[in-house]
Amino acid sequence: MRAIIIILSAMLLACSEETEVLKNPNMAATTYPNEQWNFFPCAMGDDQAYIYLNTGISESIHTQPSMLARLRLSYKAPREDGLPTNEEFEPVSAIEDQIEAFAKEAHDCYVGRGTVGGHRIFYVYTNRDEESWLQFIRMLKSESGYQIQLAYERDPAHKGYHEELYPTEDDWQVIRDLRVLENLASHGDDGSVPRQVDHWIYFENQSASLDFLSWAKNAQYTEEPGNSHQAEDGRYCVRVSHHGSLMIGDISSHSISLSHKSKEYGGEYDGWETQVITPNE
Repeated sequence: MRAIIIILSAMLLACSEETEVLKNPNMAATTYPNEQWNFFPCAMGDDQAYIYLNTGISESIHTQPSMLARLRLSYKAPREDGLPTNEEFEPVSAIEDQIEAFAKEAHDCYVGRGTVGGHRIFYVYTNRDEESWLQFIRMLKSESGYQIQLAYERDPAHKGYHEELYPTEDDWQVIRDLRVLENLASHGDDGSVPRQVDHWIYFENQSASLDFLSWAKNAQYTEEPGNSHQAEDGRYCVRVSHHGSLMIGDISSHSISLSHKSKEYGGEYDGWETQVITPNE
């Protein structure tokens, strides 16, 4: 199982190629059952990584072929941190399109990819035999000039999908944060500008929130008692805030920490909100 450590720095979205992929995932040409693609940054071991995955197929992945083909592409000139430069975006995207088309021809299931350590790894659950994939890869290498290696193995439990790619609980929080940031950006927000960010946490009742609030104050969060209240479902809603930027590493360090501590103290973290700040303000 991959070790997940969220990269808590503003560098998480510094890779211009992967930021472009987030805005335009290049997946429109192929559709799969229950299609829902998610992009998220994480870490694999000591390396910064990006994963792009069809999470919508998780409930039906057991119906897909039991043979897993991993195609491992080596970038020609990766950055020092192992991530690709913008110059390689188009040629590698073209290779991905060819892999998807090849998978579709045999009713294979392309489930996603990971980018890490100077490589991009494509995952396909396949009906084809190993030799068919090797022939296909030889053609890709000849046409593109990229080095591509194949790992072909039985995976009836689809562990490659569940254990190497599928989001952890913390990853899901990052995905939710990215969705909010994308919405803010669509309104012209400048995420680099520090501002107040409000967080909402629910507890069974007000007294159940006291230990959490004690921790939050010690962790430099500010309670907003005027906005804490009894919710319609009977639970007690606590609002705390911090001052910081909306760079993904910054905001996710807070959302993940608050989510963990909320659960530890018997509550439920319900997300965050903030005002839109445009570059001209």
